[in-house]
Amino acid sequence: MGRIPQWYGWIVGVLALAAAGCATQKEAQLPICPGKASAEEALAALAARAEKAVPVRASSGECRLTYYLPDEDKPKRHKLSPRLWFHPPTDMYIQFSIAVDPKALIIGCNAEEFWLALRPKEISTYYWGKWGETENVEGLMVSPKVVLEAFGIVMRHDEGAGSNTWSLTNEGPYDILTEEDADGRLRKRVHIFACDYLVHKIEYFDAEGDLVGIAKLSDYEPVVDGFEVPKRIHVTAVAPDGRADEMDIKLTSVTQKELSAAARKRYFKRNPRDMEKLEHGYRLENGRWVDDR
Repeated sequence: MGRIPQWYGWIVGVLALAAAGCATQKEAQLPICPGKASAEEALAALAARAEKAVPVRASSGECRLTYYLPDEDKPKRHKLSPRLWFHPPTDMYIQFSIAVDPKALIIGCNAEEFWLALRPKEISTYYWGKWGETENVEGLMVSPKVVLEAFGIVMRHDEGAGSNTWSLTNEGPYDILTEEDADGRLRKRVHIFACDYLVHKIEYFDAEGDLVGIAKLSDYEPVVDGFEVPKRIHVTAVAPDGRADEMDIKLTSVTQKELSAAARKRYFKRNPRDMEKLEHGYRLENGRWVDDR
């Protein structure tokens, strides 16, 4: 089985990070403002922004994808056209197309499941799983904690998410929220511009404390008052072998869009028949990928 692209879990979360926001100025030009007094206050501010989320559609854009296959030294590169549908707080569907295939890459999730379809012939693989089974999966980075924080649904994870803790520091224009697990291991750092409390960057760490992924967001566009959507997302993920997968997305035509019940079922419910069209199919079971054919 080929490894699941490392950027997947971060993209699932980051593409829906509209409720958190991001500054659009260059870092060197950012003014210095007083930050929050505590991690609890910072988390509450992010949660308040999440409550303003509305359904969103991005109908066009461009994406440059670079990834490595096992036992190959040269990366694969694709130029894709993304379309995104987001319905707060948990439903998202992203479809990436190329000239010969309107569904070359699909990422989807709802409150219960996530799924990923990779149609390029060198991969041709379908992955899916239940969010409840990903809580302690090392290296997968598709845990529900990532998705919930990315949707802006309170980054404290108080309900059924173990005993992870958050601390707050300030560096220049940023408040930095740091998450550690019950054993004191660094898991995540969130960089927030203190003047408007919009997220600029998220860093992810593995069980050994090594940096394994960075998600950068910029060019935010207001959809409604208090709710902004990132039009530029750049994700870099480093695999255990040291090679980096990258995904650079530019979204255009971002608008508020309320979907019908039928449309929500079509986009936000996993269709098992999609798996039949691909060469390989895997399900996450007890923290491991197993053949689902």
